[in-house]
Amino acid sequence: MHRISALPNPDAALGHHWQDATHITFGVATVGLRYKQFKLEGSNFTGREPDEHRYGFDRPRADSWAGRLNWNPTPALALQVSRAFIKSPEQLHADEDVKRTTASVIQSNQWGEGRYITSALVWGMNQHVEDGHTDAASHSVLAETNVQLGKPAVYGRYEFVQKSDEELQLPSRDFPPYHQDFNVHALTLGANYRVAQVANTDFTLGAQATVYRPEAGLKYLYGSTPVSAQVYLRLNPSMMKMGKMRM
Repeated sequence: MHRISALPNPDAALGHHWQDATHITFGVATVGLRYKQFKLEGSNFTGREPDEHRYGFDRPRADSWAGRLNWNPTPALALQVSRAFIKSPEQLHADEDVKRTTASVIQSNQWGEGRYITSALVWGMNQHVEDGHTDAASHSVLAETNVQLGKPAVYGRYEFVQKSDEELQLPSRDFPPYHQDFNVHALTLGANYRVAQVANTDFTLGAQATVYRPEAGLKYLYGSTPVSAQVYLRLNPSMMKMGKMRM
């Protein structure tokens, strides 16, 4: 989610719970080694998602781990693979752990102040583990591109993700709760424009539309080609300038 190719899109990726080897959590310790174009990292962290009390601190448990290998063969290209074991991430399924594997390729090119094109290809896989039994893997794939032309930007995102009947909250009378996975495809196209910049804060007005393609078993609920659209005004910190670089 936190990559420059996703910057103009206000929506989280449908598959971000497949693609984040670690997550927002209380208590993370990371060590790493960098050699030339390679970086190897290991993290120990709390697997459980933060609770609903957003103004308190959860107890760090240090019960999960993740490893990542990054390779930057050129200044414009970044590749990574990661593997994680996440202990009891969901309160509703306290006895269920998750093994997560991800891989990604990110490419960026800049040709002027605030003008760049950046793309990402991301794959993620989850395997749920309960009482020593590992369920069949579920997958997600994301491909996106962002073209920033100073104040205006145009962007697109394609996603494929395998969602369970429980996560889709399908009616139990039609779908017995045996964790069936359904394939969902989504294509998003959008554009926005920075209308103002005040006190290092960007005010951006934009619009986007998404076309979905659910598999046959879901069409009687959603239709053959569901469509959604939105108009948004986003406030976010302006990019920081560091010498000749812009972040």
